[in-house]
Amino acid sequence: MAEVFEDSYSSEALQNMAEFMFDFGDTIKEIGSEDAFKNALFGMKVMIEKKPRRIADIAKVMVSTKPRTLDVMPYSREHVELVAKEIKANNFKNVKFDVQQQLVTVTVPKPTLDDLQAMEDQVASLTRSSINSLVKIKGLTTARLKKAVENEFIDGVTASGSTKKVDAVFDKYVLQIKLHSIKKRQKILGNYYEPKDDAEAMLLPEIKKLKPLPKRPKNLEKTPGK
Repeated sequence: MAEVFEDSYSSEALQNMAEFMFDFGDTIKEIGSEDAFKNALFGMKVMIEKKPRRIADIAKVMVSTKPRTLDVMPYSREHVELVAKEIKANNFKNVKFDVQQQLVTVTVPKPTLDDLQAMEDQVASLTRSSINSLVKIKGLTTARLKKAVENEFIDGVTASGSTKKVDAVFDKYVLQIKLHSIKKRQKILGNYYEPKDDAEAMLLPEIKKLKPLPKRPKNLEKTPGK
């Protein structure tokens, strides 16, 4: 009986942590990428027949095969110029369109130093919030295990085993978050990168051995623009 309870407490926490890491991987990959700009286009709205319509609802938005370029393909030729004007009005200066091909081409501008620092801030914010999310998952599990012991659903030895299992996975994921965040900042800043402190400097040798984060399974994939 105790084994069943132990599995329910620890397995739920481990599953929640693993699913959260998919979110972390998706988000950190997007920072500073063409996908970030692509997703920004999804929410832009165009007035059509006096009604605001999302670009995501009236066009297909794709990352082009050309570097730093997005292709927007309105489903109607009537909307091509409207879409191009709206994108240009949102600070995308290099926007071209072809009505016959039903294509709007958007060149993503090269980031300035201020842009790079803003991206670094995004990574730092993501790192803090991600670790805090894992702390909450771990804390909730610890509280549930404590209550289960108090109510004599499981014994102390079983609860201790579950806690150690969750703690080990928590520590592993926190380290992964820190390492992938450092790697992302290195990629963003290039020669401008410097370790924030001695603790970060000590982690640098681990970056070369860092494995990619696992990809989100297809059955858990998120719908673009939602």
